[in-house]
Amino acid sequence: VRMMWGFAFRWRLFSIPVLAAAVSCGRPLLPQSTSGTDWPAYGGNLGGTKYSALSAINAGNVGQLRVVWTFDTGEEGGLETQPLVIDGVLFANTPKHHVIALDATTGALLWRFDSGVPSTGPNRGVSYWQGGLDRRVFAGVTHYLYALDATTGRPIRSFGDGGRIDLRRELGRDERTQSVQLTSPGVVFHDLIIIGGRVSETQGASPGDVRAYDVRTGAL
Repeated sequence: VRMMWGFAFRWRLFSIPVLAAAVSCGRPLLPQSTSGTDWPAYGGNLGGTKYSALSAINAGNVGQLRVVWTFDTGEEGGLETQPLVIDGVLFANTPKHHVIALDATTGALLWRFDSGVPSTGPNRGVSYWQGGLDRRVFAGVTHYLYALDATTGRPIRSFGDGGRIDLRRELGRDERTQSVQLTSPGVVFHDLIIIGGRVSETQGASPGDVRAYDVRTGAL
């Protein structure tokens, strides 16, 4: 199903009608395993192909799709984000750039992370990394990159400075004068989280450096 998540997660103002499709044959669209049927990265995979090999929806039954649940964030504002789905859990942003985890089968809220940093505007998703039992969600909020425990949503205090990295730092300039914001999720490659960032387009802008950080420690 090409672009499956593109239409299935069409988020509305004030609410998020997240994946809510079922077919008459009774087979769920969202699987409960990681056997190549999850949506673990922005664009579906590291290649960003926006493609899923799931076959439960096809040209013959797509007209039978129906909404099975929706989720309301309780927030106003626009949203540009693409959820991840891993082992039956949906991870996504809200209009205020909180991070939420939902049960992908029922839409029940599992946890919600509020950084306390006011933020709105484009935030196109989160990143995911797993090493053994250590499962992390990486989320950008303005100029910060947070590492969250994927099970609880709590910041991992051993990452960076108490669970986050200030992306204004380590640019070779006075951090107080820098402006770098994450509007797209980073790419996870082995044990690195690789990020870019949005900077000003006028003279005096911060460097648009591409940087890689250790997913466990937050070291550059």
